[in-house]
Amino acid sequence: MTPHKLYTALARFGPDYISLVFNRYCQPRSSVEASVEGGSPTFITVTNYFSRGATLMWLRFHIAETFAFLGIYDTASKEQIRQTAQLILDHEIYGHLNLDEFLLFLSRFKRGDYGKIYQSARPNPQEFLMCLRPFWNELADYRIRLAKREEEARQKNDRENSMTYEEWLEIKTITAMYNSDYTVP
Repeated sequence: MTPHKLYTALARFGPDYISLVFNRYCQPRSSVEASVEGGSPTFITVTNYFSRGATLMWLRFHIAETFAFLGIYDTASKEQIRQTAQLILDHEIYGHLNLDEFLLFLSRFKRGDYGKIYQSARPNPQEFLMCLRPFWNELADYRIRLAKREEEARQKNDRENSMTYEEWLEIKTITAMYNSDYTVP
């Protein structure tokens, strides 16, 4: 697809979508921590805001770009790329990936962190999808650790800002005395 055709195809979703595809909303991050906390939208959010077609186009664009980097784009059919994008979006878990997380996965994939996805210069989309599993597990582990840290911080904050029963009783007594509801025995 020529740059002009690509821009024309993207333009039908509006300037916000073009911004989403090419700018700050999808910058490759260097770590799981940065990608999870980067604040980019998830595939589901993009679908809800733009359309399913817009999300699929974003996915196809980046999958095709990855295949081109690996030198296997010419041997991959458009149907393979299209179905790979659909399978990612339709998956009950992978649809919750945010754009930064997916770009981090692609960056690692290009480096060979998850092995090869092709035999004799032909891409295997099934292998590509299977490589998402260990990446998703790493994200899940990080999110669990993050949730534990947040819960510990919340509990610490609650302990520091809470009062004992004795403090509550003293405040209740003072308040009652101030309101003249308190009678001296």
